[in-house]
Amino acid sequence: MFLPDVAPFSLPPAEKSRYLAEQLRRLLDHHRQHCAGYARLVSDWEQHRRAEDWSVDHYPFIPVTAFKEYALRSTDNEVATVRSSATTSGKSSNIFVDRSTKKRQSLSAAKILTDFVGGQQRPYLVFDVEATVRGTESLSARGAAILSLAHLASEFLFVMRDADGQLQLDLGALASAIEKIGQRPFLAYGFTYLLYRAHQDLSNGRTPLRPAHPESVLLHSGGWKRLSELAVDKASFNRTVSAPWGLPAENVIDFYGTVEQVGVPYPDCRFGHKHVPYWADVVIRKADSLAAADCHETGLIQLINCLPLSAPNHSVLTEDLGRLALNDGCPCGRRGKAFVFEGRAPRSELRGCSDVARY
Repeated sequence: MFLPDVAPFSLPPAEKSRYLAEQLRRLLDHHRQHCAGYARLVSDWEQHRRAEDWSVDHYPFIPVTAFKEYALRSTDNEVATVRSSATTSGKSSNIFVDRSTKKRQSLSAAKILTDFVGGQQRPYLVFDVEATVRGTESLSARGAAILSLAHLASEFLFVMRDADGQLQLDLGALASAIEKIGQRPFLAYGFTYLLYRAHQDLSNGRTPLRPAHPESVLLHSGGWKRLSELAVDKASFNRTVSAPWGLPAENVIDFYGTVEQVGVPYPDCRFGHKHVPYWADVVIRKADSLAAADCHETGLIQLINCLPLSAPNHSVLTEDLGRLALNDGCPCGRRGKAFVFEGRAPRSELRGCSDVARY
């Protein structure tokens, strides 16, 4: 499915469009044949389809809420389930993932993240608890995000503890992890709010850290709602997280992703743009008409990728807001579309893309 020797963000837009159109035709046929629910959902679109409707702007999508209401599945093979956190409705999205799909997702995440942080394996500092990634039949979105970086880990070092249902920084585990890391560059990940609160604790000066290797990188993902309520913007977040390690703020990288499309993280480049690999696409849709929005116009984010075989979650309309920043030509050198995430849509259910424990 992946083109040999082609970097994730190197295809010119016209070449990417041709490649993607063919892949999406095949996926639509696959899921229509193997998932009766999906066949019903796209039947009206197929009856009225025109030739140009194979472009991403016209490609059919499923609202993410459908995965809370229906068991949409396109395989009889053994599957694991990736779940979002329960929302105010009390229901989670349930995405079925078989072995073949998981392999494609892992390879996709590896290609994307390697492009941003390099392919060298290094100690992996996880601001979470090990229980988050346990289990083979069901995995939370937070666990999936942690494991998306597993290919870059020489070892896992978990540095949080569960104290009566609340996640807290485990200073003993952190000290032990730092001792194991030594002078090597490390990779770190934490859900946005957890990573911030942990580094607030470290910024008070009572737990001084020795300067990290300058090639160390801290990544995070997840909702900004709780931090927005505290008036924490991205610049101050990056300073709070990087300062205890003596690292520059640009060594903190935010990436966007959803449980409905595991395997395609969207990290920020140094210009604040989230880039789209050639096997995926993003369409911004106007909230009132769902027509494709113009560049720089805020709307709902539709996510598309060519990875899922076990469930028809290859084209979903999220409840998130964003805007297309450019169609090509980012100063960072990556080709193709880039977008900016702007938060949850008004009146959407509060659904963090991980089931965050209370901090």
